[in-house]
Amino acid sequence: MTQENIIHPDVLSEVSDATLARQAQAGEKAAFAALYRRYLARVYRYFYARTGEAQWAEDLTAQTWLAALESLPNYRERGTFAAWLFAIAARRYADARRSQAALPPEVTDDLCDPPDPAPPPEAAAIHAEQMATLARSLRDLPPDRAQAVALHFFGGLSHKETARAMGRTQIAVKSLLHRALRELRERWNHA
Repeated sequence: MTQENIIHPDVLSEVSDATLARQAQAGEKAAFAALYRRYLARVYRYFYARTGEAQWAEDLTAQTWLAALESLPNYRERGTFAAWLFAIAARRYADARRSQAALPPEVTDDLCDPPDPAPPPEAAAIHAEQMATLARSLRDLPPDRAQAVALHFFGGLSHKETARAMGRTQIAVKSLLHRALRELRERWNHA
């Protein structure tokens, strides 16, 4: 690698995912670290939304990043890095679900990131009640709708990236999200 191809650590936050991925493929550790920092929280939120348990979310997040590092030489810019990464995350989740021993049998009622450390007690109680209702509602969605919601809203992927990660068309993903949100809204209003 020539000296001009190395990205200086001070500008890594301004560099595109595609450039960072190419640099990481070339052995630039700082580039992979920048991608890790950029997507760590989003991958964790995706798993936390799917499992409802911090420990499982942490384990699956670590497995996803290890698989991404191992698969990096095969990464091609056929879509966004985020879609590629979340496709790996979705496979890790599916593998864990198939093994049944890797995940708890039922998602807990605490779905989203925990509330701020010191909210007023009334706000914390309302937040906890809302998250429990949302978690129950997500559990009852068909798996493909739940995955679309988790990737798009908790993983922060665009419709296009969600479609790529799920191996679906954008139209199919929009339809899944529309149906999921309509169903969640109906359940929310009846809760």
